[in-house]
Amino acid sequence: MNSRQSDPAICRVLAIFDGETEALVDVIELKAFDLESFSSQFDVPVETDPQMLDRYAVGPSDLSFLEKHIAEDVEFDFSKYGYFIDAARRE
Repeated sequence: MNSRQSDPAICRVLAIFDGETEALVDVIELKAFDLESFSSQFDVPVETDPQMLDRYAVGPSDLSFLEKHIAEDVEFDFSKYGYFIDAARRE
């Protein structure tokens, strides 16, 4: 596997955290994940994270991109929650 290929056991998710308690509220698997486009959108440092395994913050400017990759409707409330793209291992 070269450094730009993803491990099929790894999926990418939208992790939602409570902004006050920092507790994990929800995890939503992304229906489509293209490593190159996500790396570009979230300014991933390819030299240090070629498979995008770290956690990346989602901001309001990412919504139009991200909504194309989520299978369910999410009402984003940045004043109440923190949103992150994260890697997770499939069980």
